[in-house]
Amino acid sequence: MLAYVFWHLPLASVDPRDYEAALVGFHSDLGAEPPPGLETSATYRVSEVAWLNGRRGYEDWCFVTSSAALDTLNLAAVKPERWEVHAAVSRRTDFGHGGLYYHLHGDAKPIAGSRVVWLRRPRGIRYEKSLQEMIDGATGFLSCWRKLMVLGPGDEFAIIGDDTLDITVPAGWQSRVVERTLLGPKRG
Repeated sequence: MLAYVFWHLPLASVDPRDYEAALVGFHSDLGAEPPPGLETSATYRVSEVAWLNGRRGYEDWCFVTSSAALDTLNLAAVKPERWEVHAAVSRRTDFGHGGLYYHLHGDAKPIAGSRVVWLRRPRGIRYEKSLQEMIDGATGFLSCWRKLMVLGPGDEFAIIGDDTLDITVPAGWQSRVVERTLLGPKRG
């Protein structure tokens, strides 16, 4: 399982409620007729992240079965029948950054996760043992992801959990906690 993650900010002149409604509308429309390989998607309001210039913003997760599914997702997002739904978001967006992550441990579609601990390991070390120890000792753990091929501005690892997520970070590792609120789409 891969996750295409897109972090973004609305234009300063845009009412956040309008932006959020457009985001949920887009993800709902995408989910009503998902392209091949798209398992599900979700959009969140997030606390400050470095790659949004330290500002609060939004984070979209699209869970796909493979990298080949990214082509169909890209085409489906802007197909003529969805143009207006996509434009309702894009014309209100100031800027954004995307990243690609692959699933390592836990739930492969952690939609409900309300806290993410983003991690950077010290250069030149193997990560597997330290990461597994963090996961094994965590409370509120749901899922763990790793950046694919250094694509995107986010940190190397994302540990997703509920609002009780707490991990012990080894010496030398850098971490940042991001709180997020699921906006949608609503699940059946």
